[in-house]
Amino acid sequence: MKKSFDILIIGGGVAGMSAAIYAKRRGKNVCIIEKFTLGGQVNTIPKIENFPSEVSIDGISLVQNFAMQIERLGVEVIYDDVQKVDYSGETKRVFGREDEYEAKSVILATGLTYVELGKNENDFLGRGVSYCAVCDANFFRGKDVCVASARGSGLKEALVLAEVCSHVTVLDSGDMSAYASANKNKKIDVLSNVQIEKVVGKDAVEGVEISILKAQKVGNGKTKTEHEKRILKTTALFVALGKKPDNTVFGGVKVDAKGFVITNEKMQTSIDGVFAVGDVRSKELKQIVTACSDGAIAGQFA
Repeated sequence: MKKSFDILIIGGGVAGMSAAIYAKRRGKNVCIIEKFTLGGQVNTIPKIENFPSEVSIDGISLVQNFAMQIERLGVEVIYDDVQKVDYSGETKRVFGREDEYEAKSVILATGLTYVELGKNENDFLGRGVSYCAVCDANFFRGKDVCVASARGSGLKEALVLAEVCSHVTVLDSGDMSAYASANKNKKIDVLSNVQIEKVVGKDAVEGVEISILKAQKVGNGKTKTEHEKRILKTTALFVALGKKPDNTVFGGVKVDAKGFVITNEKMQTSIDGVFAVGDVRSKELKQIVTACSDGAIAGQFA
């Protein structure tokens, strides 16, 4: 059965919850559709010190404050995974795995999603493969782990992991020789020009099959390249290749060259009745406070 609302917010991060607060206070019938958990990636931040009114707070606590506020206002939250959308008519239609929804306005607040390796890593998700060092480092306390990296994208995660793990090997697809030489952390090794072929294991991660590009001078100014293949034993692979906009629900709205949604100052997209807020929006500064600002504006004008 279709569920109808005035405003449907896809994504329950801080931008989506801010939009819900402002829309609900206008007397609108508002619903948030969230795939996983309210707060999104803010939950993974161990310390926040640049959010107004909070000298220092962890991400989970901040999200709980937001969640408490939307609950008191009576904002409905539905946990569903949106599969497709239809924004062609005056009434916008959204199709989830569980139900179908419709609304006069839709606010896109889907945030960012992790860039995947594109190998077999998701077969081991929760069994040694993780996209969040802050969340899962403690599961591998005292063990050897690897980080999938691209042009240094995994160095921050490596430092987080080195605090609790026995040893961390960064597998970077680019040339990280300069960093490797300057690295003084004895618990971290950085390998350059590495291509991860696949994750190895039965019930859990046991290793990673890699291919390392080696260059060797052969005379006359020529260089010979070859791939050295081997299996690196490890208990975990943390994938840290960056993030990209979660565009499943964009439905044809205009995006910039990097795939982020283009809006005007009222957060309106190129399609009437469809708005976009937070990290999914094309803008210079992506912070919790700017996500809240986007949500407040969209909630007022949607």
